[in-house]
Amino acid sequence: MTLQWIPLGCLEPHPENSNRMPPRLLEKLKAHIQRTGLYEPLVVRPLECGVNGDGTSSTAEPSAGEPAISNPPSRYQILNGHHRAEVLRLLGHTHARCDVWEVDDAEARLLLATLNRLEGRDDSAARARLVARLAEGRSAEELSRLLPEPADAVERLLALAKPPPAPLAPDEVEVPARPMTFFLTDEQHEAVSEALREAAAPAAPKCSRAEALERLALWYLEARNRR
Repeated sequence: MTLQWIPLGCLEPHPENSNRMPPRLLEKLKAHIQRTGLYEPLVVRPLECGVNGDGTSSTAEPSAGEPAISNPPSRYQILNGHHRAEVLRLLGHTHARCDVWEVDDAEARLLLATLNRLEGRDDSAARARLVARLAEGRSAEELSRLLPEPADAVERLLALAKPPPAPLAPDEVEVPARPMTFFLTDEQHEAVSEALREAAAPAAPKCSRAEALERLALWYLEARNRR
Protein backbone atom coordinates (compact mmCIF):
# COMPACT_ATOMS: atom_id res chain seq x y z
CA MET A 1 0.00 0.00 0.00
CA THR A 2 1.40 3.37 -1.04
CA LEU A 3 -0.05 6.81 -0.37
CA GLN A 4 0.19 9.07 -3.44
CA TRP A 5 -1.28 12.20 -5.00
CA ILE A 6 -2.87 11.09 -8.28
CA PRO A 7 -4.42 13.30 -11.00
CA LEU A 8 -8.19 13.00 -10.99
CA GLY A 9 -8.06 12.48 -14.73
CA CYS A 10 -6.31 9.17 -14.12
CA LEU A 11 -8.97 7.85 -11.73
CA GLU A 12 -11.77 5.69 -13.09
CA PRO A 13 -14.82 4.50 -11.15
CA HIS A 14 -15.22 0.78 -10.78
CA PRO A 15 -17.98 -0.25 -13.22
CA GLU A 16 -19.55 -2.54 -10.61
CA ASN A 17 -19.70 -0.01 -7.79
CA SER A 18 -23.13 -0.25 -6.14
CA ASN A 19 -22.72 2.40 -3.44
CA ARG A 20 -24.87 5.51 -3.89
CA MET A 21 -24.91 8.62 -1.73
CA PRO A 22 -28.13 10.71 -1.51
CA PRO A 23 -27.75 14.21 -3.01
CA ARG A 24 -28.31 15.80 0.42
CA LEU A 25 -25.32 13.97 1.89
CA LEU A 26 -23.22 14.57 -1.19
CA GLU A 27 -23.75 18.30 -0.72
CA LYS A 28 -22.65 18.00 2.91
CA LEU A 29 -19.54 16.09 1.87
CA LYS A 30 -18.80 18.82 -0.67
CA ALA A 31 -19.27 21.54 1.96
CA HIS A 32 -16.97 19.71 4.37
CA ILE A 33 -14.13 19.30 1.87
CA GLN A 34 -14.57 22.85 0.62
CA ARG A 35 -14.43 24.19 4.19
CA THR A 36 -11.56 22.06 5.53
CA GLY A 37 -9.75 20.56 2.55
CA LEU A 38 -9.64 17.30 4.52
CA TYR A 39 -10.89 13.89 3.46
CA GLU A 40 -9.98 10.23 3.82
CA PRO A 41 -7.63 9.02 1.08
CA LEU A 42 -9.30 7.21 -1.77
CA VAL A 43 -8.49 3.50 -2.15
CA VAL A 44 -7.45 2.72 -5.73
CA ARG A 45 -5.60 0.05 -7.69
CA PRO A 46 -3.29 0.57 -10.67
CA LEU A 47 -4.54 -0.58 -14.06
CA GLU A 48 -1.72 0.39 -16.48
CA CYS A 49 1.83 1.70 -16.27
CA GLY A 50 3.14 4.56 -18.38
CA VAL A 51 2.33 8.21 -18.92
CA ASN A 52 -1.12 9.61 -18.33
CA GLY A 53 -3.67 9.91 -21.05
CA ASP A 54 -2.96 13.63 -21.33
CA GLY A 55 0.78 13.01 -21.75
CA THR A 56 1.72 14.12 -18.25
CA SER A 57 3.14 12.12 -15.36
CA SER A 58 1.36 11.51 -12.06
CA THR A 59 3.37 13.83 -9.82
CA ALA A 60 2.15 15.16 -6.51
CA GLU A 61 0.48 18.50 -6.07
CA PRO A 62 3.10 21.10 -5.07
CA SER A 63 1.49 21.71 -1.67
CA ALA A 64 1.62 18.04 -0.73
CA GLY A 65 5.40 17.79 -0.66
CA GLU A 66 5.19 14.28 -2.10
CA PRO A 67 8.03 13.08 -4.36
CA ALA A 68 7.29 12.37 -8.01
CA ILE A 69 6.99 8.69 -8.89
CA SER A 70 9.00 7.43 -11.83
CA ASN A 71 7.02 5.75 -14.60
CA PRO A 72 3.68 5.90 -12.71
CA PRO A 73 0.58 4.03 -13.88
CA SER A 74 -1.58 6.03 -16.25
CA ARG A 75 -4.89 4.63 -15.03
CA TYR A 76 -6.21 3.75 -11.61
CA GLN A 77 -9.53 2.21 -10.62
CA ILE A 78 -11.38 3.52 -7.56
CA LEU A 79 -12.32 0.86 -5.01
CA ASN A 80 -13.42 3.20 -2.24
CA GLY A 81 -14.02 6.95 -2.52
CA HIS A 82 -16.18 7.38 -5.62
CA HIS A 83 -18.13 10.23 -4.03
CA ARG A 84 -14.99 11.94 -2.74
CA ALA A 85 -13.55 11.87 -6.27
CA GLU A 86 -16.79 13.34 -7.63
CA VAL A 87 -16.76 16.15 -5.06
CA LEU A 88 -13.09 16.93 -5.67
CA ARG A 89 -13.81 17.33 -9.37
CA LEU A 90 -16.78 19.59 -8.63
CA LEU A 91 -14.56 21.75 -6.42
CA GLY A 92 -11.92 22.12 -9.12
CA HIS A 93 -9.20 19.95 -7.55
CA THR A 94 -6.68 18.45 -9.94
CA HIS A 95 -5.33 15.63 -7.72
CA ALA A 96 -6.67 13.30 -5.06
CA ARG A 97 -4.78 11.74 -2.19
CA CYS A 98 -4.99 8.00 -2.73
CA ASP A 99 -3.96 4.78 -1.04
CA VAL A 100 -2.76 2.50 -3.85
CA TRP A 101 -3.45 -1.21 -3.35
CA GLU A 102 -2.02 -3.89 -5.65
CA VAL A 103 -4.95 -6.31 -6.03
CA ASP A 104 -6.33 -8.48 -8.82
CA ASP A 105 -9.85 -8.36 -10.27
CA ALA A 106 -11.33 -10.87 -7.81
CA GLU A 107 -9.89 -9.10 -4.76
CA ALA A 108 -10.96 -5.74 -6.21
CA ARG A 109 -14.58 -6.93 -6.38
CA LEU A 110 -14.40 -8.24 -2.82
CA LEU A 111 -13.03 -4.93 -1.58
CA LEU A 112 -15.67 -3.05 -3.55
CA ALA A 113 -18.36 -5.14 -1.83
CA THR A 114 -16.94 -4.65 1.67
CA LEU A 115 -15.15 -1.30 2.00
CA ASN A 116 -18.35 0.66 1.45
CA ARG A 117 -20.36 -1.52 3.81
CA LEU A 118 -18.09 -2.36 6.76
CA GLU A 119 -18.99 0.28 9.30
CA GLY A 120 -20.13 0.48 12.87
CA ARG A 121 -23.32 1.96 14.22
CA ASP A 122 -23.57 4.89 16.57
CA ASP A 123 -24.54 4.37 20.18
CA SER A 124 -27.41 6.84 20.46
CA ALA A 125 -26.44 8.16 23.89
CA ALA A 126 -22.77 8.59 22.93
CA ARG A 127 -23.73 10.26 19.65
CA ALA A 128 -26.05 12.60 21.53
CA ARG A 129 -23.26 13.60 23.94
CA LEU A 130 -20.88 14.24 21.04
CA VAL A 131 -23.43 16.39 19.18
CA ALA A 132 -24.18 18.27 22.40
CA ARG A 133 -20.49 19.18 22.72
CA LEU A 134 -20.48 20.35 19.11
CA ALA A 135 -23.61 22.41 19.77
CA GLU A 136 -21.82 24.69 22.21
CA GLY A 137 -22.17 28.06 20.50
CA ARG A 138 -24.04 26.61 17.51
CA SER A 139 -27.72 26.22 16.72
CA ALA A 140 -29.26 22.95 15.53
CA GLU A 141 -29.65 24.49 12.09
CA GLU A 142 -25.95 25.38 11.95
CA LEU A 143 -24.97 21.91 13.10
CA SER A 144 -27.18 20.29 10.47
CA ARG A 145 -25.09 21.98 7.79
CA LEU A 146 -21.97 20.30 9.17
CA LEU A 147 -23.30 16.89 10.22
CA PRO A 148 -25.01 14.15 8.20
CA GLU A 149 -28.21 14.54 10.27
CA PRO A 150 -30.91 17.03 9.27
CA ALA A 151 -31.91 19.77 11.72
CA ASP A 152 -34.81 17.84 13.28
CA ALA A 153 -32.56 14.82 13.97
CA VAL A 154 -29.96 17.13 15.54
CA GLU A 155 -32.65 18.57 17.81
CA ARG A 156 -33.67 15.07 18.91
CA LEU A 157 -30.05 14.21 19.73
CA LEU A 158 -29.67 17.42 21.73
CA ALA A 159 -32.82 16.58 23.65
CA LEU A 160 -31.49 13.09 24.33
CA ALA A 161 -28.26 14.55 25.72
CA LYS A 162 -30.08 16.62 28.35
CA PRO A 163 -30.02 15.13 31.87
CA PRO A 164 -33.29 13.55 32.97
CA PRO A 165 -35.48 15.63 35.31
CA ALA A 166 -35.08 15.04 39.01
CA PRO A 167 -37.57 12.50 40.40
CA LEU A 168 -40.51 13.92 42.28
CA ALA A 169 -40.78 13.49 46.02
CA PRO A 170 -43.43 10.98 47.08
CA ASP A 171 -45.71 13.75 48.37
CA GLU A 172 -45.45 15.54 44.98
CA VAL A 173 -46.63 12.57 42.95
CA GLU A 174 -50.26 12.86 42.05
CA VAL A 175 -51.96 9.49 41.94
CA PRO A 176 -55.39 9.71 40.35
CA ALA A 177 -58.21 8.21 42.36
CA ARG A 178 -59.64 4.98 40.95
CA PRO A 179 -63.05 4.14 42.35
CA MET A 180 -63.68 0.39 42.68
CA THR A 181 -66.79 -1.56 43.60
CA PHE A 182 -66.78 -4.96 45.33
CA PHE A 183 -69.59 -7.32 46.23
CA LEU A 184 -68.68 -9.12 49.46
CA THR A 185 -70.08 -11.99 51.43
CA ASP A 186 -70.61 -11.43 55.14
CA GLU A 187 -67.38 -13.30 55.90
CA GLN A 188 -65.40 -11.23 53.39
CA HIS A 189 -66.91 -8.01 54.68
CA GLU A 190 -65.85 -8.86 58.22
CA ALA A 191 -62.28 -9.69 57.07
CA VAL A 192 -61.98 -6.41 55.21
CA SER A 193 -63.46 -4.39 58.06
CA GLU A 194 -61.06 -5.97 60.53
CA ALA A 195 -58.05 -5.24 58.29
CA LEU A 196 -59.12 -1.63 57.85
CA ARG A 197 -59.60 -1.17 61.61
CA GLU A 198 -56.15 -2.61 62.31
CA ALA A 199 -54.55 -0.45 59.58
CA ALA A 200 -56.08 2.67 61.11
CA ALA A 201 -54.76 1.81 64.55
CA PRO A 202 -50.96 1.32 64.43
CA ALA A 203 -50.76 0.52 68.11
CA ALA A 204 -53.38 -2.21 67.95
CA PRO A 205 -52.15 -5.33 69.77
CA LYS A 206 -53.13 -7.86 67.13
CA CYS A 207 -50.84 -6.73 64.27
CA SER A 208 -48.95 -3.77 62.92
CA ARG A 209 -50.26 -1.37 60.26
CA ALA A 210 -48.01 -3.02 57.66
CA GLU A 211 -49.31 -6.49 58.52
CA ALA A 212 -52.89 -5.27 58.31
CA LEU A 213 -52.32 -3.71 54.91
CA GLU A 214 -50.59 -6.87 53.74
CA ARG A 215 -53.59 -8.93 54.78
CA LEU A 216 -55.89 -6.57 52.93
CA ALA A 217 -53.73 -6.78 49.81
CA LEU A 218 -53.65 -10.59 49.97
CA TRP A 219 -57.41 -10.68 50.26
CA TYR A 220 -57.74 -8.41 47.24
CA LEU A 221 -55.47 -10.66 45.15
CA GLU A 222 -57.43 -13.72 46.16
CA ALA A 223 -60.69 -11.97 45.30
CA ARG A 224 -59.38 -11.20 41.83
CA ASN A 225 -58.05 -14.75 41.33
CA ARG A 226 -54.52 -13.38 40.79
CA ARG A 227 -52.70 -15.74 43.11
